Amino acid sequence: MLRSRAPLVLCCLALALGACATTRQTGIMAADWTPPADSDLAEQTVTIAWESGSRTTGDMTFTLGRGGQRYIGSYLLLEKTTSEFDAQPAYDIWRADGFSSVTAAVVNPWFPPGWGVTDFVQHYDGRVVVGLHGNRDGNARCHFTLADTEAGIPGGGTGECQVDDGGHLSVRF
Repeated sequence: MLRSRAPLVLCCLALALGACATTRQTGIMAADWTPPADSDLAEQTVTIAWESGSRTTGDMTFTLGRGGQRYIGSYLLLEKTTSEFDAQPAYDIWRADGFSSVTAAVVNPWFPPGWGVTDFVQHYDGRVVVGLHGNRDGNARCHFTLADTEAGIPGGGTGECQVDDGGHLSVRF
């Protein structure tokens, strides 16, 4: 009798585990792009596309200007429990030298000197961060404040992105 129920139990277990799997979500964000000061390009609206990989991770992409540089990267919802290993890829882009000249302030408000991965995670706890690489050797970094942390990006929010050429995006979703 026990042997005849084993396949049934295994099927029920497989269905239950499948029901718990995270469903991928996709969406777009609208951003107002301000090109670098030395550019002859006009301000314009840019679309940022995203696709979730889990509740806290996913991918983003956007292109600046018609035929412009395309940026691709992975996002991460930082939480106090986020490991340094998981945060390291975004951290590496965020601390890139190209961003130091973006702000005129003495201390970069996005990433003060001397920050380690732990400082980065603690400061941006509860926010989504993303580091993006461009197809023409540029980098961009973004942070988003979520309207509802549990809902994630689909729940809406606001944010901003810096591009290492001096451009800036104001984002709403």
